[in-house]
Amino acid sequence: MSRAVLIFACGFLMFNAAALNIGDAVGPVSFETLDGYARTMDNYADRRGTVVVFLSARCDATLAAYDVFNGLHEKYRQDEILFVGVVSNPAENGEELRTFAQNKGCRFPIYRDPSRRVAKQFGATVTPEFFLLDEAGKLVYHGAVGTNAEGLQPAIVSLLAKEKIKTASSPLQGTPIDKPGAKKDIPDPFGTMQFSSELIFTKIPGVAVHHCSTITEAPNGDILCLWYAGTYESADDQALYLARLPKGQRIWTTPERIVWNPEEPPGNAVIFTAPDKRVWIMWGRMEGSRPTRRGSGWSSCRLMVRTSKDDGKTWTKDEEMPDSFAWLPRNAAFTMKDGRFALPISGHVDSVYAGFLLVLEPDNTNWKRIGLMPGGEQPTVIQRDNGELLSLMRGHPKVKESISSDGGVTWTTPRDTELNCPDSGIAATKLKSGRVLLAYNNTPEWDRTPFNIIQSTDDGKTWGDTKVIEQDWGEFSYPCIIQSSDGMVHLTYTYRRFGIKHVTFDENWLVTKERPN
Repeated sequence: MSRAVLIFACGFLMFNAAALNIGDAVGPVSFETLDGYARTMDNYADRRGTVVVFLSARCDATLAAYDVFNGLHEKYRQDEILFVGVVSNPAENGEELRTFAQNKGCRFPIYRDPSRRVAKQFGATVTPEFFLLDEAGKLVYHGAVGTNAEGLQPAIVSLLAKEKIKTASSPLQGTPIDKPGAKKDIPDPFGTMQFSSELIFTKIPGVAVHHCSTITEAPNGDILCLWYAGTYESADDQALYLARLPKGQRIWTTPERIVWNPEEPPGNAVIFTAPDKRVWIMWGRMEGSRPTRRGSGWSSCRLMVRTSKDDGKTWTKDEEMPDSFAWLPRNAAFTMKDGRFALPISGHVDSVYAGFLLVLEPDNTNWKRIGLMPGGEQPTVIQRDNGELLSLMRGHPKVKESISSDGGVTWTTPRDTELNCPDSGIAATKLKSGRVLLAYNNTPEWDRTPFNIIQSTDDGKTWGDTKVIEQDWGEFSYPCIIQSSDGMVHLTYTYRRFGIKHVTFDENWLVTKERPN
């Protein structure tokens, strides 16, 4: 029997045969394509494993877990793990299932089982339900997949490593396979996904170098972007520039120079909106010996502050933050589960270079320093659902991470992650959906290209698909990423040092690659 015919694994058993147990061989299986053609497959040895998933386009549990198991398919298909979908509800015809597969961006084959013979053979009772088969077509794992990948993913990892699978079968939960419910209208992500990219400005006369952008959503819905620029990095004419994207519009305002001081030029800055609806600017003012060459002066900065009560139209006078020598901001502020508002900082504290948090006091004016991440540089912090704080930090050749279980008071020693980093700035945010995004340069070399976004669906414990934002020659670096109140994701970054680029997208773009044929 040819491989072209053998696409999936399920077997010929009498309809009343007993359910599979761990270690049982499935044997050959018969099923029906979405076009009504009969297919049989028993070529398990052609790949390293087969995941048979019973699903339904009408099942709420299937739809809720879809991104999880589809992500596992994307992650392990290069390792020759084949996912195959089986629909045992005779009411779901080929047209309905083809629309479901296209709208969900499904890349694994889906087949019909209108007689429920395959379901009976496997002993499947609910949707979604998963059966992992080895190269001999024997069952090695059986269970469910909920909002995360516990159970199935460790089993796949063990199978690939040719180790005994110790993962216990996970409890089944879902929709009874014979009662899937009524047909559902599923929005088409290919028709609704949004993505745009543009330079915030084309040219500012007399200003050659632009770098280190930061963004926030003002209380009135405008998007504000701030960065430093001058004839070269740390030059005497270096200043902070602000541009505005008015709510509902697509054209940025002309950048305005708002902070400058030839004696003590401003450097890295952050802009953010605090809980009291004030917009803050915090930046590093270069002190000590005047910078005279590119990139000098960063070790002698002091934090400066401005605030605005009118969405960034007017600002208070510059104020110096006490005891902030050798501190430098970089990444976005965030609100913790306990209501505290925090800003990640890096710099020298008690002769130790570290990352730490500045926490805004209840008076919404004063800040308190907490915690130390020794060796941590330019931390970007998100809070996990379990309350832990995850700090990701610039490093080389990998992004580093540190974790706090007590609200930022103490942190684990920073360690390397699996994520590449050329010792360049990174930025993370947690979306309203729970998805964590990281903008970074996906290379261990000393280049700042390519420039990518990677996502995690388990609070940064593991990382999945990578999206390419830039991959040409040149520098694409120092990102800032936020989600606005309308659900759109905003990303700004240095574009070859002569511009600042703004990218917007929705979550449909994150999970969509291309429409299947």
